[in-house]
Amino acid sequence: MPGVYWFLSKDGDVLYVGKAKKLRNRVHSYTQVGRHNSRIKQLVTSAATLKFQVLESELEALLVEAELIRTHQPKFNILLKDDKTPLYIHITDEEFPRVLTLRKKEVVKKNPKGTVLGPFPSAFKTKEVLKIVRKIFKWCQNPDGGRACFYRHIDLCSGACVGEISKEDYQVNLKNLILFLRGKKKQVVINLEKEMLAAAQNEEFEKAQIFKEQIDLIDDVTKKRLSPDLVLPQLQLSQNLEGAVRLAKILQDYMGVPKTWPMTRIEGYDVSNIQGTNPAVSMVTFVDAQSDTDEYRLFNIKSLNTPNDFAMLAEALTRRQKHPEWGKPSLVMIDGGRGQVRSVLSVWQWGLPVIGLEKNPDRLVLPINVTKGKNGRLQIDWKILKLDDKHPSLNLLRQVRDEAHRFAQKQHKLMRTKKMFE
Repeated sequence: MPGVYWFLSKDGDVLYVGKAKKLRNRVHSYTQVGRHNSRIKQLVTSAATLKFQVLESELEALLVEAELIRTHQPKFNILLKDDKTPLYIHITDEEFPRVLTLRKKEVVKKNPKGTVLGPFPSAFKTKEVLKIVRKIFKWCQNPDGGRACFYRHIDLCSGACVGEISKEDYQVNLKNLILFLRGKKKQVVINLEKEMLAAAQNEEFEKAQIFKEQIDLIDDVTKKRLSPDLVLPQLQLSQNLEGAVRLAKILQDYMGVPKTWPMTRIEGYDVSNIQGTNPAVSMVTFVDAQSDTDEYRLFNIKSLNTPNDFAMLAEALTRRQKHPEWGKPSLVMIDGGRGQVRSVLSVWQWGLPVIGLEKNPDRLVLPINVTKGKNGRLQIDWKILKLDDKHPSLNLLRQVRDEAHRFAQKQHKLMRTKKMFE
């Protein structure tokens, strides 16, 4: 189990604080005196007591370690420090506080107002921690900007930049963030449960749902271990996030979605069938501009066995709407053109944007105005949008399309193999 440990002198002073993924192994290593360098030997011989705390995750161990170092300033943490780039987290003293990172020299020089947490043992770990907790607490980096910030578009900002959260609610959220970064997870969960109950009693159910999601996310992230494997290549992720933001702007300009439309969940659909046999429609999901395989679904088509992509898409999207518990998409992207998009719109009841991605060359198919004629047939004005080949939004949609096609083909082969053995 992960955890933290600390050495105490005879007088009760904290000499050193450390963390470990496997606490028992790390603590046991200090008994092997012959393998230590001179500084470790000096620490061990100076210490009178060793204490430890078992925690649920490496993330919690990292946070508790940083808080203990901040509180006690152990001298051996400086002597034994092997990372030359520790960072501090600074929560500013403002009506809508921002979250910044500072080097030690900046902390000493500026003596910043607000809350300063750390030092954290490495710049990489600090940035990874902030990336994880941002999904939970959703602070705003540009509350005075007057327009939706970059993070608002991808639902990682609570909306202070566009007045969607009160100063009081925002500050409560940041206080919980500070507690969490100090390793006080249990207290944060207690606070959120109280807020959730109060909101539910006042019939503020949307607000109560936000608190519930925060509690669920805290439970989720504190079970995961911190490692480079959890971090996607930053260049690709950055490009995809830019693509999501610019895609939201395209929908705003051409399809009239609100300025603060959160492009957080893109669902891509593709039909797989060979001469109508074993037909299926795949659904892939990109959350915060990256694929989430846990959210993939496959709709086996049972109503027809003749090639008809339009009818198959209509059946799949009809069935999709029976599962709001999966979460509603910010955007539905169909691999195809006007015919495929029309077939989806004929059954689509959620009022959320649906577009197509047509090939040769790749271009966006946008239904601008959708109305029903007297005969019940949809009347649609179309916008065919050709973006630059390197446009980040086009690249993101290509990834969604290609992943939907790959998943559909994979499942189709599995079904063919299964049927052949039957």
